[in-house]
Amino acid sequence: MEPVKSIGLKRMDFFKSRVGPLAAVLFAGALGLVSADAADPSHYIQDKPFEAPPYVPPPPPPPQTHFSDNGDGTLTDANGLMWTQKDSYADLGHCVNWQDAFKYVQSLKTGGHADWRMPTIQELATIYDDTKENVLAWDKDPENPLRLDKKFAPGAAYWYWSSEMEETKLTDCCARSMYFPRGLVNVRRLSFCQNGGVRAVRNAD
Repeated sequence: MEPVKSIGLKRMDFFKSRVGPLAAVLFAGALGLVSADAADPSHYIQDKPFEAPPYVPPPPPPPQTHFSDNGDGTLTDANGLMWTQKDSYADLGHCVNWQDAFKYVQSLKTGGHADWRMPTIQELATIYDDTKENVLAWDKDPENPLRLDKKFAPGAAYWYWSSEMEETKLTDCCARSMYFPRGLVNVRRLSFCQNGGVRAVRNAD
């Protein structure tokens, strides 16, 4: 004959599948398969509704870029590069194509320096900081903040030309640029201008 306890366990499993775990525990207590304390339903009833602890937001990520304000319209980064605090859009009030960007940089005397140049994409990437969102663009659009340090001047372009121009037989092609709301690198026609500009750079002394 099958032991009584084994029969009880089978009955509890069957009963649990029909009425739920609490009733199954009570049934098991009645059969003596669990202790009286474990079978007490008061252990499974909460005195008050569950209250989740208050949400504590995580601390913001540390910044990826660091700049020193030189007080003369220039910023120096931790990589030994000096940048103009104003880009061409903030300075001129309008966008520039690649040729005009090149001429603009060549004529700059910001901070008393005459050796400004157009940055490479790699250099532009060093001032892009996805831990920062600052409304610095010329149209002050809060939906498209720039991933730039707030030490840079407002009125800025959304994207910057680089010095990396592709040599092709096409007269209007092409140069690489970087879009600062998203950090995207694009290849644009040299005559393209909309919302773009240049941010001049030089090697810090």
